[in-house]
Amino acid sequence: MSSSSNQSPVWPSPSKSPDTHDPLHLLGEMAGRRFRLEIASRTLVQASRPPPGFPAVLAVSNLDLVLGPFPIFLVSVYPAPAAGLAAVLSAVRAALPAYLSRFFPFAGRVVRDPETKVPEVACTNEGAELVVADAAVPLAAVDFAEVDESLGLIQIPFDASLAMSVQMVRFACGGFALTLGTTHLLADGRSFALLLSSLAEVVRTGALTHEPWLDRSLFRPRSPPRYSASLDAEFARFTPETMINPLLAAAIRRRLYRIEAADLAALQTAASAGGRRASRFVALCAHVWKLLARAVGDSDPCCRMAWIVDGRKLVEPWDGALDRYVGNVVTYTSREASVAELLRAPLSDVAAAARAAIAAVATEARFRELADWMEERKAAFRDGGKWTEAVNLGLGSPALVISGLLPFPIDGDLGFGRPSLVMPWVRHGRLGSASVTVVPSPSGDGSWFVGGTRIWPRLMEVIESDPGSLLKPATAASMGLAAPAGSRL
Repeated sequence: MSSSSNQSPVWPSPSKSPDTHDPLHLLGEMAGRRFRLEIASRTLVQASRPPPGFPAVLAVSNLDLVLGPFPIFLVSVYPAPAAGLAAVLSAVRAALPAYLSRFFPFAGRVVRDPETKVPEVACTNEGAELVVADAAVPLAAVDFAEVDESLGLIQIPFDASLAMSVQMVRFACGGFALTLGTTHLLADGRSFALLLSSLAEVVRTGALTHEPWLDRSLFRPRSPPRYSASLDAEFARFTPETMINPLLAAAIRRRLYRIEAADLAALQTAASAGGRRASRFVALCAHVWKLLARAVGDSDPCCRMAWIVDGRKLVEPWDGALDRYVGNVVTYTSREASVAELLRAPLSDVAAAARAAIAAVATEARFRELADWMEERKAAFRDGGKWTEAVNLGLGSPALVISGLLPFPIDGDLGFGRPSLVMPWVRHGRLGSASVTVVPSPSGDGSWFVGGTRIWPRLMEVIESDPGSLLKPATAASMGLAAPAGSRL
């Protein structure tokens, strides 16, 4: 593919004021402004050694079909490396052919079966996309708290048939962002963490310690399918009739917050009771549920929390192999509770309710039933439709969906230093629920980032209006990106 543009990023022209050459003045001028990307190149990179005997078409599992195909991105933001951006790009470009040889389906194309219209992957080695782009601002001027003004501008849309788009955005300070784009059909949160960590290892060392598991046969449906009738109530067809209108969707905000390790520890202590110590994630869930209840107030008697639960440790055989599985092994669960009771209850009681909700679906049987249920729902793809979890639609009492990449090690070190932020990004579409994703800070200091994919303005007001709020809007300074390093030009 040919280059789309060769324009280089430039600093804004200074005004006549005598101090306009001061980097801090320039940051002040740039702060809060939308930046745009200039695409420097788009190329296709093929696997250098396609695995012999790999199937020409990779059939996805029924658990993949539950989520279906839509684009997802994992954005990693890095401070300026001492070696310079040219060295980073050269290393990534050189590593991709070997990387794609290990993750071969991602060098293919997402297609539809001619008869059933069920999506699948043609493993043709047509190549993954490598995009290089430039942003004419330093990272210190990026408003990371406003996700649409930061991560939403860093990610680059790609053709729906591509199984992977690797994107490097170079910033004027010498820092950069590396984004992996793929389809949710092929990867869940754990898979995304593995894709990034594996790419970093291949770039850094030229080798891969553990081979990925790409075989989806473990999740074949049973014959005959067997599942609880209650599953029908958990899902809905995702159609224009079940979506909120686009103007209402446009009012939904995206925010990025950070919570410090000490505050997480305090929540964990408050959420523990009766000799049972709550996990930090459950403690944060309880805190967020209470924030949701405050936001709802007297507008509805109830509100719901929903969780996305990873099932790798629940599905046999368990020998650690599923840690390397690339695909979807997740399910949803939700609980509705009285707003008044949530506001009145101690944090430990709310944490117990959250823990019980998660445990209810943390079984191998749940994932077997999901595979069987989807087997009898594939006809939806024939008319271009798909299913979604009903709680996502946002109908009924207010619902917030929370997920986390917390149990999964995410190593984004390409050999040039750790990233300052690693965060998934998805288009919120026309779903009416709120949604947040929790990711550990790559710094290793115990803090977490909480990414609000969909945040109602009222919930945002509750979170940010309290000066003592534990969820602080993320800033370049909090990520160690505040000091301008000077132009790379």
